[in-house]
Amino acid sequence: INSNFRPGTVGWCGGGIYFAMEPQATNQKVIGPDSQKGCILQVKVDVGKPRHMGKFCDRSMVGQTAVLDQGFGSVTFDPSDGQEYVVYRNSQILSIRRYGWWLPDAAVKDAYWDVPGR
Repeated sequence: INSNFRPGTVGWCGGGIYFAMEPQATNQKVIGPDSQKGCILQVKVDVGKPRHMGKFCDRSMVGQTAVLDQGFGSVTFDPSDGQEYVVYRNSQILSIRRYGWWLPDAAVKDAYWDVPGR
């Protein structure tokens, strides 16, 4: 958390920073080589104007040319296991809230802010 998010190198929508919309969906979505498990993060993200894709995104997309230069701030798509958003710059991360993997759903709302100044 202290080093911020870094865009991955590959993914359904190219190298980017991927976010699931529901905490329960995160475990099945961390499948790429750049993905990591350990805890759930609630992140406030500036998605700007999202580019809506279908079930299949374009793996060859590169943020600057395929999204940002076309006036979009992010990509959103649903590969059949829940809606996702992809951003391509870590400056779009506005705040991060850390939850331990051990917390039941009911305790998520009581988790603490972990990144000062965000």
